[in-house]
Amino acid sequence: MMQTKYPLEWFDCLIVQELNARSGALQSITIAESKELVAHILKESRRIQIQIKEEIFSIRKKRQFRHLVRKYHSSFIYLLDCSIENQQHDFFREPHLCIIGATVINVLEDLISFVENRFYKYLSLDERVPITYQIVSKREILSKLEVLKKNISKDPSSTEEPLQIVIAKLYQKLTSEYTHKSTYREIVYRKELLNALANDALPVVKSTIYSAADEILIAFNFNCQEYSSYLKNRIMLQLDHYTTVGERLAAILLIYKEFGQLYCKPKRMFDPQEPHLKEVLNTWFQHEIRYLEQQLKTKEEAAIVTTPQSDVAKIDSNLKMECDLSCDQIALILRAADESRVVKARSMSQVFKSIVPYLSTPFKKELSYQSVRSKSYNAEDRDKVVAIRTLEKMITKINSY
Repeated sequence: MMQTKYPLEWFDCLIVQELNARSGALQSITIAESKELVAHILKESRRIQIQIKEEIFSIRKKRQFRHLVRKYHSSFIYLLDCSIENQQHDFFREPHLCIIGATVINVLEDLISFVENRFYKYLSLDERVPITYQIVSKREILSKLEVLKKNISKDPSSTEEPLQIVIAKLYQKLTSEYTHKSTYREIVYRKELLNALANDALPVVKSTIYSAADEILIAFNFNCQEYSSYLKNRIMLQLDHYTTVGERLAAILLIYKEFGQLYCKPKRMFDPQEPHLKEVLNTWFQHEIRYLEQQLKTKEEAAIVTTPQSDVAKIDSNLKMECDLSCDQIALILRAADESRVVKARSMSQVFKSIVPYLSTPFKKELSYQSVRSKSYNAEDRDKVVAIRTLEKMITKINSY
C-alpha cells in the first residue's frame, strides 16, 4: 500500500470533515457503517504507530528527529481538541455515533501517550496540553491544594503565610485561565511545587529570615508580586529590630548574602509574564543597601565636620607606618577586612579607629579614622583596581616564601 504524503490524512478528514456536525455527513452514517468505521479507526491507529516508529528510527539527525516527534505530537493534540469539540453537538447522543466519537478520542489519547512515553525528552514543554489531560491535571492539583490546606490548619507555623499565598495564587490560576492555554511546563511546575511543599521532611534551615517553605519557593522561582512583597515586608520588619543605621546596614548585608546563596533553577517560573523573583529581590536589596550606605555616609560626614581637631588621635610620628596607598584605597582594604571577618572588632568603626591613626600616606601625615571610614562607602573603580593589585602583589610575595 502506497503511503500518503500526509500520514494523518485519513484521521484528519474523518475528524475535521466527516464527524463535524456542520458537514451534514453524520446523519447518513448507519449502525452497520459505524461498526466498520470503529474497526477501521483502530486499524488506522496501529498503522500510524508503526509508521511513526519507521519514520523516526530512519532519521539520524537529532534536530530532524525532534522536529518529527513534535510535529506528530501537536497534530494529535489538535485532532483531539477537534474531536472533543465535535462531540458537543446533539448528533453524538445517538448510541452508534457516540461509540464512534468515544473510539476516536480513546485512540488519539493512546497515540499521544505513545509519543510521550517513548519520546518524552524530544517534546517541547511549551506545547499546550490536550483538554482531557488538562481536566485530569486540574483535578489532581486541586486535590493536592486541599491536602496542603488541611496540613496548614493542623500545624500552623511561621511558614503559613507564604503557603497561603501559594494556595491563593494556584486557585486563582486554575479558576481563571482557559484550559486550552495551559502548557506542559505550567502543569509540571505546579505539580512539582506542590509535591515539594507537601514533603513532611522539609529541610531545617539555619537562616533567621528564610524558612524551609521560602527556600522551596525561591528555588522554584515563585515569581508573583504577592510573594515578593511578602518577603520585602518581612525583611523590613527584621531590620526594625536594629536602632542604628550601621546595624541595619550590617543586618541587610547578611540577609542579602543568605539570599544570594539560595538555589534557584533559572528555567523554572510560576508566571512567564512576571520578572524573575531573584531579579526583583536583587534590585530591591541593592536600592535598600545604597540608601542605608548614603545615610551612614551623611551622618559620618556631619560628625567629621562637628568633631574638634583635638578629637583626632595624635600618634608619635616614629610610631606611624607609611602606606603606599591613598586614603580611599586604605579604606577599601580595611572595610573588606572587616566585612570578610579577617579582622574582628565590636564594629567597623573600631577597626578604623584602631588602625588608621598609625598610618600615613606619602601625601598626608595625619589621617582621621572617621574621614577614611566614610571614603569606604564611595569607592571609585580606579581605587578598587589599585587595592586589588596591591593584594595580588602580597599574594605573589607569600607564594614565593
